[in-house]
Formats: sequence, C-alpha cells, structure tokens
Amino acid sequence: MTAHDVIVVGAGLAGLACARTLRARGLRPVVLETERQVGGRATSEEVDGFVVERGFQVLNPAYPHLRATGVLEQLGMNAFPRAVRVRHDGRLDELVDPTRHPTALPRDLRTGLVGPRDVAAARFVTSLVGADRRRGDAFDAAGFTGPLRHKVVDPFLAGVVCEDEGSTSARFTAWLASMFLLGTPGLPTGGMRRLGEALAGGLDVRLGHPVTAVDTDAGRVETPHGSFTGRAVVLAAGPVSSAELARQGRPSTHPTTTWWFATHQAPSPSGAIHADAERRGPIVTTAVVSHTAPDHAPAGQHLVAALTLADGEVDEQAVRAHASHIYGTETEAWRTLAVHHIPHSLPAVAPGQFARGRIGFQGEAVLCGDQFGNASVDGALGSGQAAAAEVARRLGGR
Repeated sequence: MTAHDVIVVGAGLAGLACARTLRARGLRPVVLETERQVGGRATSEEVDGFVVERGFQVLNPAYPHLRATGVLEQLGMNAFPRAVRVRHDGRLDELVDPTRHPTALPRDLRTGLVGPRDVAAARFVTSLVGADRRRGDAFDAAGFTGPLRHKVVDPFLAGVVCEDEGSTSARFTAWLASMFLLGTPGLPTGGMRRLGEALAGGLDVRLGHPVTAVDTDAGRVETPHGSFTGRAVVLAAGPVSSAELARQGRPSTHPTTTWWFATHQAPSPSGAIHADAERRGPIVTTAVVSHTAPDHAPAGQHLVAALTLADGEVDEQAVRAHASHIYGTETEAWRTLAVHHIPHSLPAVAPGQFARGRIGFQGEAVLCGDQFGNASVDGALGSGQAAAAEVARRLGGR
C-alpha cells in the first residue's frame, strides 16, 4: 500500500489541473488513470498519418482557467477562421465576424442570413435579468427570431453544446458567446492530446491503473495494482465514472457521433465551420479540419470532420449524402478514417446550473469536472483548480 498526500482519480483535464495546482501548493499528488494516455475526452489518435480528434473538438485560448495553467504557449495553436458557412436556399454563403472584420458587414447583409429582426441578438444579454431560462426561450424573449438565429446561430450552438432543442442554460450560452468574442478557437499542433500532455508534465501519473473502489472517508482507493492511500481523495474520472465511484446519481449528458473522412480534394476552400440551415440530414456542423490544422493530414490530402448528435448507430450513407448537400460536392470517394460514438460527450447545463469553478463532495472526497455547471474545457480546468484549492485548505498546503 502506497501513501501520498492526495490521490487524484482520473487524468482528464480536471484531474490534471487539480494535480498541477496541488503540486504548486507544495503537496504531493498521484494521479491514477484507467487509460494508457492522459487527457480524458480531450484526446487524439493517429490513423494512417492523420491526426484525428476524439470527437469534433476545439480549444478557445480566451478561456481564463486555461490561461492560468501556463501551458497555452506550448500548444502551437492553429486558429479556425472567424466565419461560418451556411447552406441555405440552394447556395452556400459565408458570414464573417464583423467584430473583427467590420468591412465584411455589407457582404454579410447581402446573404439574406441577417435580417432586421436579428438586431435583437444584441439584446440577448439584457434578457438574462432575473431567473435563468432555456437558451431557446431567452432568444424568444429577446425577440431574436430572424434568419440569423434559426439558420446560423441555432445550428452553430447545437454543435457547441451538443443539443439542438434549445434546452441549455441561457446564462451558460451567454458566457460561451463572450468567450467566442474574446478568443478565436483552434486546435493545438498535434491535436487536443497535446493539452493533456502539457498539463501532465512533471506529475506522478500512473497510466493503466483503473480504480475499482473508493473509501471516501478513509482516503483509500483500490486498483488491480494494489491499494493507494492519501490524506485526501479527489474524484476526477469524468461525469459518469466519478458519480459511480461516489455512489451518486449520474448527471445528464449529451451524446455525439463524429465521422472523420480523408479526401484528396478539399470540399471547401475554407476551414470555417459549415452548417445546413435547412437541416436536411444528421450533420450538425462540419469542417475541413486540415485547412485549420495542416499537420492533421498528410501532404496532398485533407481531413473532414462531420459532427452528429446521434445516440447510437448513424447511417454512413446518410452522413455522406448530407455532407454532399452541405459542401455541394460528391463524397463517394471519401475514405472513412474513424467514427467516434461518445455517449457522454458533454454534461447538460440546464437553466440554473451554470457555475464556474464549482466542485462536489462525497464523504471526505472532493469531486471535480465539467459536470459541475460549466460543460467546457474551461469548466473542467476551473473545477480541477477549485478542488485543489479546497484540498490544500484542508491539508494546509500553500
């Protein structure tokens, strides 16, 4: 039996952020991870020379808790265009962010995707006075009901929060929008796995150590490699696994299925997010990822991601047909590289649940992760840092 100051269960972003903060406060954490790599859901894999993310992921450098880790400069970020391309009314139009490119506004207006009623988008934040509500209801209350909302914003947000019913907290949605205004999302060179690897630098991380049982009061965890004891235990094993280890109810989550295709001919000249305003198929958002992150594809080839919100099997022909409709090109020659069905892609953030840096408790154990009111990379990191602060307060760390 090995004793440590703190046992952190899970080497996802929350667990790594927790351990990193604990070490900075003078404590000795050990991180136990089931898988053979760090990062949890924020990871990548290599397939035939392509770097394929585990699900359609992006990283926003404006996230405050990400910046606090000090690893951002190590990631070699590749920024997506500040634009979205939308298939509607028989054509594919591009809307460019006028907050960064004011001269693009006249062209945006000519697309027909921005109408007089869409000026109410600016009033969305003022509609958040009082009790939180569903984002769809908040849009309605603000009078944001024109084509910009239904043909652009709703499909785009569906890909961000992994639900297309408008059920996500309006306050959380407003926070996400503020992050998009402050920063330009992108992908690290080498994939999202680089974030976990950077966070894990210098930490005592034991890979291939699944935790089978936790005694939250005694500070002991069991693994096939033996027992570990600590002065404190932090459960950061993901929304579902942490709840099961703590014997708590599972949080509500959203599933996704992401398709990755290789093609010699890029279906679009832009790396911008593409969406279908008419929603004629299962794809919510899609992009030529190799335009944004060239290292994700071998020379002379391109990588296309297509995100769906399917819970279970998705028909490949339906995905290909919808991609063909969105991009306006044939997809028969595309080669399928990977299909990632992730039943718990993101925790749901219902009205009234949005919080930053929130943690949970079970006995003497502390729980952290993006299930505590902020379903984002920043939410996971902030929760992990908050858990470390709580543990350090208990143990007398710096």
